[in-house]
Amino acid sequence: MTTTLLSPKTTTRTSPSAAVPAARRGGLTLEIIRDVAGFHALQPFWDVLVGQMHTRSPFLRWDWMRLWWDECRQEARLAIAVLRDAEGVPHAIAPLMLARESDPARKHLVTLTWLAGFGEAHGERLDLIVPAGQEKELTPQLCRVFKMLRKECDNVRLNHLPEESPNTQLILEALTAAYSRAGILNRQTCRFINLPRSWEEYEARHNSKWRNVLRRRRRAFTTEHAGTATLAGERVTLAEAMKELRVLHAMQWPSGISSFTTDASWRFHQRLAEIWVPQQRAWMPVLEADGKVIAILYGFMERDEFFQYQTGWEQSLSKISPGKLVMRWAIDCSMQRGLRVYDMLPSDYEYKRQWADGARWLLDLEAFSPTSWRATVFRTLRAMRRLLPSRRTTEESGTSPQGPEAAHCPAE
Repeated sequence: MTTTLLSPKTTTRTSPSAAVPAARRGGLTLEIIRDVAGFHALQPFWDVLVGQMHTRSPFLRWDWMRLWWDECRQEARLAIAVLRDAEGVPHAIAPLMLARESDPARKHLVTLTWLAGFGEAHGERLDLIVPAGQEKELTPQLCRVFKMLRKECDNVRLNHLPEESPNTQLILEALTAAYSRAGILNRQTCRFINLPRSWEEYEARHNSKWRNVLRRRRRAFTTEHAGTATLAGERVTLAEAMKELRVLHAMQWPSGISSFTTDASWRFHQRLAEIWVPQQRAWMPVLEADGKVIAILYGFMERDEFFQYQTGWEQSLSKISPGKLVMRWAIDCSMQRGLRVYDMLPSDYEYKRQWADGARWLLDLEAFSPTSWRATVFRTLRAMRRLLPSRRTTEESGTSPQGPEAAHCPAE
């Protein structure tokens, strides 16, 4: 039996961004939350505030932060700053922690960083949680936490901050005032597609060779391999889809460098998918051919944007490019749901340049405690290493220590 790509189900969800901010009672006070009980007490307010932000990011959602803390925190310590009104209602949150990086050059440093900003299953678009339009008022107050925690850390490392965020310049100003050598360490490209209304409109943006090759592969998928397209939870159960994703993804990393399939990361994503897939906050487009799953894409929806997080495909069928076909299906699903942006997240592979028509950037910010001797030693040794080109580290070459390649695999 042969079939063409199926039409995705259309669903409507109430966006948290529609919530009205709580009326403010009196002035605001800044509190630093250090314990898990205090962290969990923020749950009723967390996603409401995330939904009001200018920056769109599933990686700041409560479920991501809570599950990351459960599965991936290792020896990290909470240092979450909250601006509360006189009745104790949170109006802005700085999701922070004190941790040590796995990078051998930095492991001796106590780093003030984003919650879920390091290690396995780290977030890709992290920021201060401040309602849109209130950044000039609230962000400087929230940024006082950096000075308050200066004696507890050797440095500050804020990875994957969206350059377009209204908070970015305000954070840099606060770090410059309280720390030494504050600035931008890395700048990573995120390619994205401005989604039109239909696949035909999107396809028309590309040249005839691109269109013909993809059409030929799709015809081979449907006619020669009895191919079908679906979503996890329909023809294929979520549990089966997750199992197949892990196997197919591992095929792209024979040397085992992907952080996506490590035990802690995998537990995190299994738990997250169980919550988010039924809520339509996570999607898993699936391709089946010759009676088996040959490609899966795993990504997240946040308001009117889809974030392509991870993929896996059957390498023995590389002639029909199942990785590209499952991307086609995911883009089609996004357009049929009326989404505006399809974001491919960091790493600048050639296939992303071919599919995307826009780019935005994530920044890694860095600053050092002026009183830390460990920070002074680290900066001195790094300056010496930079004089030796043959010993340049990943950091000096301009990529994040986690490295986009450690998480996001290329298309075939």
